[in-house]
Amino acid sequence: MTILNYFFIGFAFAFIIDLLLSIEIIKKHPKMKDKNWGWGERITCILFWPITFAIFTVYFFKSSFKK
Repeated sequence: MTILNYFFIGFAFAFIIDLLLSIEIIKKHPKMKDKNWGWGERITCILFWPITFAIFTVYFFKSSFKK
């Protein structure tokens, strides 16, 4: 049962990232021009969600508190 929880949390996190990347303002951001969010990235995010969550959190707070 633990492995199913791990994959469910990874799926939920990848879904949230997918929703964020589908917002029109984020799509048109200059840093997102050549970025691709395909199935390879989604599967990687689901499998390694603790690492991707940590990276997301660090960069989110860095950009939020940037002067």
